[in-house]
Amino acid sequence: MGGVLPRGDRLPSLTGLRFLLAGVVLAGHVLTLGRFFEDQGVYEAADASSMASAAAVSSFFLLSGFVLAWNASPTDTALRFWRRRLVKIFPNHVVTWTLMLGLLMVTGTAALLPVPDPGLGEAVRNLLLVHAWVPDMADFSSVNPVTWSISCEAFFYLLFPLLIRPVHALPARLLWPVIALVAGLVVTMPLVAMAVTDEAAPGSWSPLSTERWWLIYFFPPVRLLEFTLGVVLARAVQLDRWPTLRLRWPLLALAGVFAARPQLPEEYVWGAATCLPVAALIPVIATRDVQGRGNWLGRRGLVVLGEASFALYMVHFPVLYAIRVRLDQRTFDTVTATALSLVVSALCVAVSLLLWRGVEMPMMRHFARPRARSAPTADPAPDGRTASMPQEDPTP
Repeated sequence: MGGVLPRGDRLPSLTGLRFLLAGVVLAGHVLTLGRFFEDQGVYEAADASSMASAAAVSSFFLLSGFVLAWNASPTDTALRFWRRRLVKIFPNHVVTWTLMLGLLMVTGTAALLPVPDPGLGEAVRNLLLVHAWVPDMADFSSVNPVTWSISCEAFFYLLFPLLIRPVHALPARLLWPVIALVAGLVVTMPLVAMAVTDEAAPGSWSPLSTERWWLIYFFPPVRLLEFTLGVVLARAVQLDRWPTLRLRWPLLALAGVFAARPQLPEEYVWGAATCLPVAALIPVIATRDVQGRGNWLGRRGLVVLGEASFALYMVHFPVLYAIRVRLDQRTFDTVTATALSLVVSALCVAVSLLLWRGVEMPMMRHFARPRARSAPTADPAPDGRTASMPQEDPTP
């Protein structure tokens, strides 16, 4: 190995992967929060869905760092970067925040939320995307609960212009020691949380105390480790320092982690156990794209759905909530509940495409970049070629 890989402007297979990851989160929420099944055994059998959803969110954080680092341009400025990120995430967030708050006001109930209806303070902190910093479920699960991860992403975006420069300055020989260090910190954080927080009270609804769960899963500086790992992995791939691996090996490792779920401490279920196999999977998929050996993840239909995955992530909870309230929390036999779950999932995807085409794309097109005073020119790519508008990062 050696030299620098040719830098493709887009990684279509990673974009397709985004839809699969959003689909995992959607399926887990439709099952566990929709509560359509009258057979309680379904929920007991679906215990692994929490680990799958957590793995998907962890993958989004890794992907976000990877894709942003992959497309980072030396001519970019922090202000231009922050502008693009703001235009990317905030319009969808405002729309879904308003929709969810309106639903809560109309229904007068928080049927799907694990906490009471949000107060003014919780609603404002959610709108400003600072709610993941508060170790209180009334905050980090308020209004549209999935936005806790967007609160983390906002923190990552704030730091990215400061982070990418030292990563680019790293000598190639130090990339693997840094990867090992960051990966080790990811795996160590659950142990740190166990040492500094109390266990759940006897008879608690959760095997983890709120403080421990928050520190492991919701606290932005802890999740920054996965984002940083993605940034360094992208640099390793760009400098051709990633070993040649078959796709099956990280997939087998990931399957092995899921098979070991019953033996894992609960603290490791929320991302730390699955992070390293996923961290190996993403560079393998990216390398195949760069070398022109992409796979079915890069097909046009999946790529389009992947582009709309952020909208799907943001809008699926309001849609699910509205349907759940409309059905008056009724439950159904297994066949009917399965069919209903599929219909609800399809509806969420359809609404997400509308949100993507009607809000996200126009906002990005008109406001992501300052208006050119003369004929627009494309930014040069890091390897000196002219790049088109970079692929957007996979914000969860």
